[in-house]
Amino acid sequence: MAGRVGVLVLLSVVILMLAWVPAAWLERIAMLERAWDRQALGERSATAVLERAQQWSAAQLGAFPIGSETLGADRRGAARRAAVSPAWLADRRTAAARLVELACLRAALVTAWGPALGLLLIAGVLDGHWRWRIRQRGFDYPSPVARQASQTGLALVLGGFLLVLLLPLPLHPLEIPLLTLIAVWLIGAGLAALPKRL
Repeated sequence: MAGRVGVLVLLSVVILMLAWVPAAWLERIAMLERAWDRQALGERSATAVLERAQQWSAAQLGAFPIGSETLGADRRGAARRAAVSPAWLADRRTAAARLVELACLRAALVTAWGPALGLLLIAGVLDGHWRWRIRQRGFDYPSPVARQASQTGLALVLGGFLLVLLLPLPLHPLEIPLLTLIAVWLIGAGLAALPKRL
């Protein structure tokens, strides 16, 4: 049930962005994020991330053309085009293209952080597993409240991570490893609080 609600919220956010977010705002966000990438990652890494994002966005925009042909070429399509303001429609086409470019830039940034995030995840899982194994030998029992709190916190962090990636707000590249560190700590705490096996 919670997964369906999450999908509906994400779809609503995307539809609202496509309908109302100005294209100029998306261009400003993209420029700011490119400057932050160069400052935080260095020129060489930032250039690689930007090139990968441009390749992906060109492939996406080529596969799904965003133009007046999407409204249809028959009489109904002509009626729809006549009912919509041409300036608004052009702005929405530009905004949709900018959203695709921004999503590809953020996906390329996540893949650039991928190896480091994978190592962090492995470290968190091993830490939680070994703390759980040590507790197996002692007399202290893990708290179900701590386990539930770590699961709830992890769900909130992952949901926030998805919103940060999707919302048209500036995303600093260091926010990705910071959120991952919090998620890894919660994963380790949840594993360490698993019930004992007698």
